[in-house]
Amino acid sequence: MPKLFEGARKNWKFVFAFLVFSLLFWLAEFAYQFYFASPGKFELSIVRSLGFSAATFISASLLTSIVFKFRPALAKYWHVRRSLGVAGFAFIVVHISAATNLIYNFNLALMYSVLDPFQNPLVFSALAYPIFFLMALTSTDWAVQKLGFAKWKAIHRLVYFAFLFSVFHFILINPPTLMNLAGYLLLALTALVLAGELYWFIKISSKNRFSGKGTIVGVILIVLYILFAYIAFFS
Repeated sequence: MPKLFEGARKNWKFVFAFLVFSLLFWLAEFAYQFYFASPGKFELSIVRSLGFSAATFISASLLTSIVFKFRPALAKYWHVRRSLGVAGFAFIVVHISAATNLIYNFNLALMYSVLDPFQNPLVFSALAYPIFFLMALTSTDWAVQKLGFAKWKAIHRLVYFAFLFSVFHFILINPPTLMNLAGYLLLALTALVLAGELYWFIKISSKNRFSGKGTIVGVILIVLYILFAYIAFFS
């Protein structure tokens, strides 16, 4: 059985390079927010740049999974997908911490004074967070061996529900903030992820004659996306 973080230690050069890339990406997001999207608003730029970085990295991680299905030869770069996901979660943690401190002054009662997620999208983020935490906690070769691949895979399918919650969080929390280059990038990645997930759901489920647990989970997700979108935009 591999030791905890053995892969990261062996591939430390990639880990270091990816860490630098992640920090540079966030700095670019922050600079864009501070100088263009929210000029001069330092604290707001910190919070928004972390949020955009988190959502963009999570979307990119899921998109790589879709790309790997189209091009199985690229699956050898699975460590990039994992790194995107873990970095995305790290940005989530700092984003939540920054927002709780800089915007809400640690007033949790204020943050969750309204529990309707469509009126208070922070509730969507609260639903997504524990799932992303579980994903990050089990994103090691050691966890795969410890849990067994089947159980590990079942746990990691929960990420699709976390993504659902996160999508409605960033769409509803402040829609005008998406109307810029950072938002367009995030929305484009999100659209590609959702289109890819739907394509592979139909393709794989049709081969299985639309039976099995995967089909049930997929149908539930589709229904939830439609229901949430209806409530958010048409009710």
